[in-house]
Amino acid sequence: MDECNKLYGNKPGDDATACVVQIRRRVPMNILFGPPSDPDDCTRMMNLFFSKEGKHIVCGGTTASIAAKHLHKQLRVSLAYDRGSDIPPTAELDGVDLVTEGVVTMNRVVEYAKDYLEKNEFYEKWSFGRDGASRICQLLFEEATDINFYVGRAINPAHQNPDLPINFNIKMNLVEELSACLKRMGKRVKVSYF
Repeated sequence: MDECNKLYGNKPGDDATACVVQIRRRVPMNILFGPPSDPDDCTRMMNLFFSKEGKHIVCGGTTASIAAKHLHKQLRVSLAYDRGSDIPPTAELDGVDLVTEGVVTMNRVVEYAKDYLEKNEFYEKWSFGRDGASRICQLLFEEATDINFYVGRAINPAHQNPDLPINFNIKMNLVEELSACLKRMGKRVKVSYF
């Protein structure tokens, strides 16, 4: 644009277009969401997940407990919980970059992802938020280029309560919807089911 300005003697007389290209290294991100349908697959699932390069996000209480057992580490609920948020608190686990609750948090991530691709009205909410959903969005939308999902197909007994609006299909739909949104954002997405 400076060169164009010079050509016009700093008084542009016509339209000018500038194209900006950013080249950056690939940034992998790994998300573990739900325990495997066969408990015997836990070790294989955890080994695959933790062997991948990049940051590691664990979603779901049972999943976090399995990861903690696999790593031989203590799972700690975060004391930095945002009491004004309707998103459940995060936890801390050595060897994991972010530990969140499962379905409620991922549902909000999908909501933010859909908005990001449309009007982006929730940008300030998730880009500055410290709750689990906001932190996942920051990692996936702004940082990651390649996202690997490790999705367990176990049915959570807590979700079988007919008074709760959560079931197995909702979890699978969340993964599919989020994957589709991330692909539209230009991310490389791979989903592995266990």
